[in-house]
Amino acid sequence: MKRVRFSRIIICCSIFLFLISCSRDDEHSDSTYSNDTSNEWIDQTMRYWYYWYSDIPAKKSLDFKADPEKFFYKLLSLKDGKDLPDGSGHYYYSSIKKKTTTTRTDSSSPVLGIHFQVWILSSSPLKYAINVLYVLPGSPAEEAGIKRGNWIFKIDNIAVNMNNAYNLFGTETLKLTFADSYDAEESAMKTVGLTPRLVEDRPILHSEIIQNENTGMNTVGYMVFNHFTSGPAGENDNTYNDELRSLFAQFKSADVNEFILDLRYNGGGLVTVAKLLAELLAPADAIGQTFCELQYNNQVNRAYSHEFETQANNLNLPRLFVLTSTQTASASEAIINCLRPYYTVNLIGEKTEGKNVGSIELSSDKFDYEIHPIVCCIYNSQGQSNYSQGFLPDWELKSNSRLLNGDVPFGDIDNDIAFNVALQWIKNGNVQGDAVTRQMDIDPILAPGQWNRRGESRLIVPLID
Repeated sequence: MKRVRFSRIIICCSIFLFLISCSRDDEHSDSTYSNDTSNEWIDQTMRYWYYWYSDIPAKKSLDFKADPEKFFYKLLSLKDGKDLPDGSGHYYYSSIKKKTTTTRTDSSSPVLGIHFQVWILSSSPLKYAINVLYVLPGSPAEEAGIKRGNWIFKIDNIAVNMNNAYNLFGTETLKLTFADSYDAEESAMKTVGLTPRLVEDRPILHSEIIQNENTGMNTVGYMVFNHFTSGPAGENDNTYNDELRSLFAQFKSADVNEFILDLRYNGGGLVTVAKLLAELLAPADAIGQTFCELQYNNQVNRAYSHEFETQANNLNLPRLFVLTSTQTASASEAIINCLRPYYTVNLIGEKTEGKNVGSIELSSDKFDYEIHPIVCCIYNSQGQSNYSQGFLPDWELKSNSRLLNGDVPFGDIDNDIAFNVALQWIKNGNVQGDAVTRQMDIDPILAPGQWNRRGESRLIVPLID
């Protein structure tokens, strides 16, 4: 077997999906306004709503004739988002985009259906490879035989690099050369052609009920939940919420008394969906108490409190196990933070993103843009919101274990390290030894390209422009 040194380049999912949404629409529609008129609206709106409004530069220093997207990012504070670890730039949570006519939230354009990470193979003739974290059911990728744990080496017969990797988010037909293993010989690789199309991205990717020698006397529920979305047509569509309730009815019927929530690939979503999930997972005595509070800036001067409501299929759990990664963010972290006042939430995996703020959608009928600024900070019932640097796991998986990152099927008791540890913990009351220890020699490196699961880029700009 070839010895290959790996460096991971994380291509994140849905870091800036919205925790709450609203709109401000004026009465008349006219998309012919000049840049300076659009920018005046952007500037005025941001100076009221933006959480760090006091950091917006003085108007006299701004170019109101600039492209609205460039203008928007000139307004943002470096408190918004994160610096890249290597000091090469900064990415923001606030965003702006052109309006679209689509009403679906699962996919705004055709997709291949691949969620992935790019790795550097520093000792291999092929410098880069793409690890498939999962594929969407019914997607072109699934139909072509690509699955979680596969490795993509070439795109249109060209070796993977940091430019063509992003073609997987495009709308063009591609040829992908892939294999089952990162160290596969070329003779073991297969090439398939994929044409993107609209694919529904349901938040519940995998679920099961486990009761065997690995769980002791416990009945364990397991769910991979990948985004906090209420339904394919937006926040007023409860299709996915109803699917979540239905699944928990099965868990309750099976007398599930321990639960493993897999949020490794969940970058966030609606706070209302996070609250629903928490209501299903929380101890019964949390019902009626505060789930979270959203605190806005002192100009907006608002604080919205969300309480736990009664759910027929609440599991009344004694504790919760959450599988995490660097992609666990936003509403996922709100679940962790806002359940902790009521029982123990054990984290297994990697440190989370550290996004303790939320955004809203703001738009006007007069202009072609909608903006999604950070407007609030999220607190639990004890007034705690101190996770801007991420949650450290209670049992940390070494960053050089590829098994966290999509090399085995979901629920693989023998080979998924984080899942194995959770079951050990449930069965024995503690974790003995290092669980599964099969690893590779790798070093994680955050790339200068951050993408959410819908292929939208998080803006990266130099620290000195």
